[in-house]
Amino acid sequence: YLTAGPAVAHYRWVEQRQRLRAPASEAAAAAEWEALDAYWAPPVIDMLKELKGMYTKYGQMAAGLTSVASKTWSEGLRELEDAVPARPAADVLRTVHEETGDDPKALFAEFADQPLGAASIGQVHAATLRATGERVAVKVQYPDAARRFALDMRTIRTFCAWFAPEQLIILDELTRQLEAEFDYTQEAGNLALVDANLRRAGLAPGEVAVPRPIEGLSTRRMLVMEMLPGPKLVDGVRAYAKQIAEREGVSLEQFEAVKRAELDERGVAPRYEGPSARSVSLFAAWLRLKDGLHNTCSVAYDLLVARPLGKPRARRRHTAPPPNAPRIMDALMRVHGHQLLVDGVFQADPHAGNFLLMPDGRVGLIDYGATKRLTRGERLSAAVLYAALARGDRDTVLRLCRIGGYKSRHMDPEVAFKLCQFGFSTYGRDLLGDKNIQQFIDSLHAADPLEQAADNLVLASLLSVRLRAVALSLNHPVVCAEYWGSLAEDVLRREGMPYEVWLGD
Repeated sequence: YLTAGPAVAHYRWVEQRQRLRAPASEAAAAAEWEALDAYWAPPVIDMLKELKGMYTKYGQMAAGLTSVASKTWSEGLRELEDAVPARPAADVLRTVHEETGDDPKALFAEFADQPLGAASIGQVHAATLRATGERVAVKVQYPDAARRFALDMRTIRTFCAWFAPEQLIILDELTRQLEAEFDYTQEAGNLALVDANLRRAGLAPGEVAVPRPIEGLSTRRMLVMEMLPGPKLVDGVRAYAKQIAEREGVSLEQFEAVKRAELDERGVAPRYEGPSARSVSLFAAWLRLKDGLHNTCSVAYDLLVARPLGKPRARRRHTAPPPNAPRIMDALMRVHGHQLLVDGVFQADPHAGNFLLMPDGRVGLIDYGATKRLTRGERLSAAVLYAALARGDRDTVLRLCRIGGYKSRHMDPEVAFKLCQFGFSTYGRDLLGDKNIQQFIDSLHAADPLEQAADNLVLASLLSVRLRAVALSLNHPVVCAEYWGSLAEDVLRREGMPYEVWLGD
């Protein structure tokens, strides 16, 4: 409270002062906000690191939404993505014993000391099953995770009630969803259900893969599942970026800083305009061919020259091809659109750390703890929303906002429509114009101040924002309504509720 309270109060005070007495220019207003960010971001982020638990969890979620934050906050919040220290393997194995009643050595022939990843409520280790020899991933929850969550959420909710009451509806929805993450038997069921849904749709196992939970080895605090090969998407993208940076003679951090500055200057492109998936595949094949020819010549040189004359061996070349962004994003958009609009069961937090670049070109989908299940009514409402956004139907969008509890001072349909475009579909230049994110939101707030956010489809919005963040990391911007609008119309027709039915009062 001593850190976050004054920070929120300072932001609110500047907001009100600028509203009552406008700065001399937009540049002056922006400079004041930038100074405020520079002053408050470091201590608030340090506080989140120190508190750990759900504070870090929310910070990590915000790090995935960096496209809607200022550059100062964006760069600072990224530090939280690696801020969770791993617990010793001995502590993890103790939990395994408590959950199963068996000696971990009787279950696992090997159990890696270093985790594959650590999060706010648990960590994942690679292991080998003693009974079958299968390589698996073992996800184990920290003993105090549930208790800390309850305490943290009570504090966060009290703080929100004092300083941002209009956001309580969203916070409560996120809290309900996060509570489900503490029962790993539910996640095992989610993995099986999502896999079955995607197989029925013909999307798995051809384009994507979901790890199979190991029967009989999932408890409330332990989940054992099939190990999918390949690096995380975020790691694969950064590894390729590092190659480019090295060729340009700069560090990865310098390269990323330049790219962020370019993005800040030009804004997000409305949609992808780069090479097609086929073109990227052909380029990757060309790189493999070049490497193959080079390495064949190197072997010949070693045999005919280097070995007989005692000269150094020729270097082999293994050029990493670029991630096939068009193919990856097309698969991810079709998969998540189907999950949201057809199945009503979707991963609500699909950040780049939850996708794997598998060696055979497929995308691995992991971590289904944050899985949202929609009612039929909620699913059809999502379909109507995306159909309306694709059609540009402002009246229907505003009607859905009203149903969800959205309240603003003037209930301006144009403002509501732009907010929904921003929250559910795009933050490209075609929406923002020459404004940055903060200026765009400020202009909407000035035109029609928000009094209460809608509570319907909060996690569908998070799904959209997270996928757009992944798309930007691949330099492949997407417009969700363009991907999902026609699917939404098809869903409504198949279920006997075509779009036209929803146009009445």
